Amino acid sequence: MNDDLLRRLRTEQARTLLGDADPHHAVMLACDLLVAGVDSQAVMALAAESARTLPAHGANRHLAAVIAELGLPEPDLPTAVALIAADTCRRILDRSIPAEVGTHRLYVVGHEGSPLDDLLPAVAALAAYLEDDLGGRADDELRTKLAALALTILNRLKRPLTVERRRQMRAQS
Repeated sequence: MNDDLLRRLRTEQARTLLGDADPHHAVMLACDLLVAGVDSQAVMALAAESARTLPAHGANRHLAAVIAELGLPEPDLPTAVALIAADTCRRILDRSIPAEVGTHRLYVVGHEGSPLDDLLPAVAALAAYLEDDLGGRADDELRTKLAALALTILNRLKRPLTVERRRQMRAQS
């Protein structure tokens, strides 16, 4: 399995841990795993599902089975949040998800144990601007601010944690 496929698998595993699997991403991941030669029963069952009709709880259940069959260790909560946030930011920056979706998905930074919880007010401000001022439809200003926040998050995730920040995270969990 190549690094990109493993990163995608770990990200979907993190989403499953938080009960927030994306059915489309889950099915596409299973199809890509099959192409890569990972042909376990759980992978085949997930790949056989419809990316359009599979409910989120079904995606969570299928992904949990794939992860169990592959024997992947479960990430801790801060790692899961970081994986999801990084994936969301990459998707925002490459515009593979709409700004409206990306804005709301970034609420993951406020999850318990998040190494990015101090950015929750910035996410909430963008979401309020999107919903209250723009009526739920992103404009260029929101996209620019969202891209800047996504870059900030990705840069923060690249930095090693300070001793003080680790201590704060342990105290929260």
